[in-house]
Amino acid sequence: MPKNSITIHKEFQRKVKELNEIRKNFEVAFNAGNINAVDIIQAYSGLYLETFTYFENLIENLFIGLIDGTVVHHTSTIGRKVKIKPTSEVQSVVFSQKQYLDWLPFDKTMPRAYIYFTDGKPFSLLTSDQKRKLTNFHKIRNAIAHKSNKALLEFEKIIDGLTLFPLEKTPTGYLRNIPNAATNKTQLQIISDELVAISFMLCN
Repeated sequence: MPKNSITIHKEFQRKVKELNEIRKNFEVAFNAGNINAVDIIQAYSGLYLETFTYFENLIENLFIGLIDGTVVHHTSTIGRKVKIKPTSEVQSVVFSQKQYLDWLPFDKTMPRAYIYFTDGKPFSLLTSDQKRKLTNFHKIRNAIAHKSNKALLEFEKIIDGLTLFPLEKTPTGYLRNIPNAATNKTQLQIISDELVAISFMLCN
């Protein structure tokens, strides 16, 4: 029986909550003196990469699932433009015989969305601001994963003008920064919340 798209969103939301519990445990360990500053910043790095990987998987699972029929969108008006038979070949066709596809930055997903879905929906429903945020989140991911000069320069553009401590001016340290004391949320939590909201937009 096909899975409702909102289920995919809820699964992602649950994973984000689980990762946030792990983040809390690291903070407790840090405050107790059981781990040092370098350890906890590295922990944030790993949690971010895990969160981002889950989100990329969400896009792929929603995209492929809507085409092969294993996922039904919560909004019935969203439909396919192309039907691929047998459905077992859907991934092979969409991937064009490649081992994997890049879904982010989001401009890599949109041309495919317009090929396979009416008006590119649900992927075309994201606002320009959400797409911009996804681009920045992807740049942070690259700065952590690759650490190339180009990736680090792109990250520096994101934090340009922000008031940060020296340790927070690194991709990993930035994730632990709390920009608003009133909310007491780290950048990692803020980004995770944004990804959950984007997930809801795509799946609802």
